[in-house]
Amino acid sequence: MLKFILFAPFVLIVQLHLFAQIYQPKHAAKWKEIDTYIQANWIKQRAVSKDLPLPYITVWPGLPFMFYWDSYFINEGLLMGKLDSFARNNTANLLYAVDKFGFIGNAVVTDWGMNRSQPPYLSTMVRTIYEQSKPKDTNFLRNAYKTLLKEYLFWTDTSKNAIENHSTSVPGLQRFFHHATHQELVILYGELADRFGFSRNVSDSEKIKIATPFAVEAASGMDFTTRFEHRSSDFISVELNSLLYLYEINFSWMEKILTIPSSKNWLQLAEQRKLLINQYCWDEARGLYLDYDFVQKRRSKVAAVTAFQPMWAGIASIQQAKRLVQNLPLLETDWGIATVEKTGEIKNYQWGETSVWAPMQLMVVKGLAKYGYTPVAKRIAAKYLDLVANNYLNPTPSSFKENGVVTNRKKSTIYEKYKADGTINDDEYNASEMFGWTAGSFLWLHAYYSKLKK
Repeated sequence: MLKFILFAPFVLIVQLHLFAQIYQPKHAAKWKEIDTYIQANWIKQRAVSKDLPLPYITVWPGLPFMFYWDSYFINEGLLMGKLDSFARNNTANLLYAVDKFGFIGNAVVTDWGMNRSQPPYLSTMVRTIYEQSKPKDTNFLRNAYKTLLKEYLFWTDTSKNAIENHSTSVPGLQRFFHHATHQELVILYGELADRFGFSRNVSDSEKIKIATPFAVEAASGMDFTTRFEHRSSDFISVELNSLLYLYEINFSWMEKILTIPSSKNWLQLAEQRKLLINQYCWDEARGLYLDYDFVQKRRSKVAAVTAFQPMWAGIASIQQAKRLVQNLPLLETDWGIATVEKTGEIKNYQWGETSVWAPMQLMVVKGLAKYGYTPVAKRIAAKYLDLVANNYLNPTPSSFKENGVVTNRKKSTIYEKYKADGTINDDEYNASEMFGWTAGSFLWLHAYYSKLKK
């Protein structure tokens, strides 16, 4: 699991000067204030749900459900402060959902978010909670292990009883998918029509056809983006398989701690997945991990920030990590890492080339740090901390109009999503105040940057 940590001394030797470009923070004097503000107010995000056993920290006050992958990044921030017990609650609620439903919905539990999942971070969440618990709670780990096996089956099941069809033409690599009914897809089309201006005067069969790839993009968590060329079910995604690689690594780790005899050689499965990811998703010519179109048998035309997920997971070799860092200029902006490279989008998708999302900054910084690219990681962290601070001081746009009503944005708060030009991201829908993964990522990145300064 930790072999990649040994890469760091060697990477430091080969780093080029451009990797360590200096970034002078613009609003560093405000970072501590924002950190304190989040720590003081995050308890207001405490929520309860009749469908979940424990109170948890949500993305918006009183929200009666949990978003799946948001919870990993929320936890990373919660573990930085006095609300760390809620990180365990969040994790326990997601484990409960797996036991009850066999998977974790996009939004647990809602009438619209249970027909697909999201990127599976639960194995990593469990490992983090266990490793930070004092004393070590092996009962928690033992119960979690059994539940995680159920979730792993959800992603890898090729039987007729599978909840979703994640199979691809490459055995051993999975795709995102959905299990929405036709009626649910028709309803989704109506929401897309509002968001994108689609005509409502089309047949139900046409609505289903148009809505289906959007449902799968929602399962990827990036709703919506250009990285899948609007054929998302045709792609083996880099991050999904990087995450499943960690499930396999973590199962081996859990069985060793719990002295459980294994029915599978998890490390062998992980190594096989790693080989397949490198065979199909690594593009040597571009020096990037790209989603693989298994229908047209080519890699995606659009590079995405998820190219760095194999660094976060420890899959990339030393040389691959170096190539990835050399290619950072494709995605790096004045305010952090954009979601996808510039391809001349006709429409600005909220997970498009102008967007800079909190979770992606944390993931990239963790990956860079893991491979020893500390100056680069520090630079990206500072840029995002500045982006949040920039709009904490002066939210831009200062207002938005929705259903004919103008809402003025408040200063001294944080928002859901931001853009590469340093402003708040109102693409697809207007961004509101939000703690969630904005708060979690900010706290983690601030703690990381502050530790480097000592």
